Amino acid sequence: MFKTFADWFQTSSKFAEDGDEFSHELAELVTALMVEAAAADGQIGAAEIKLITDCVSSQFSLTDAEMKQILEHALDEADNRIELHSLISRMRDKSDYEERIGVIEMVWMVVLADGRLDKIERQLMRRLAGLLFVSDVDSGLAAKNARRRLGLAG
Repeated sequence: MFKTFADWFQTSSKFAEDGDEFSHELAELVTALMVEAAAADGQIGAAEIKLITDCVSSQFSLTDAEMKQILEHALDEADNRIELHSLISRMRDKSDYEERIGVIEMVWMVVLADGRLDKIERQLMRRLAGLLFVSDVDSGLAAKNARRRLGLAG
């Protein structure tokens, strides 16, 4: 599904150094960001949960049990999280620019999963891109790729 995401992940220098530990931590971070994006409109729908599960488990080669544990943890943490900075800071530290673009694209897919983009979701994505130091142009291209992958016009 995310060929470029899978490619950069497998060739990441951090992956080569830390292997499975890096993979699992990055999966947790990506899942947490995707859950936050899904909750931006006030509710997390079944389609969004399925998309998060499918994307993360396929990208990080997780078993169903591993994915379930990561997702449950992300959902629990989302209920208690009052800020995103620490989560995003860890993501910046664990990834390079191309990797962050891949993450932005995955998060765009979650935001667009219900077929609409409301004001709060748009603001979240702009803020997320800024905090991850991803340019507006690259975030826009990631959004366009996400729409294409979801079969949405525009």
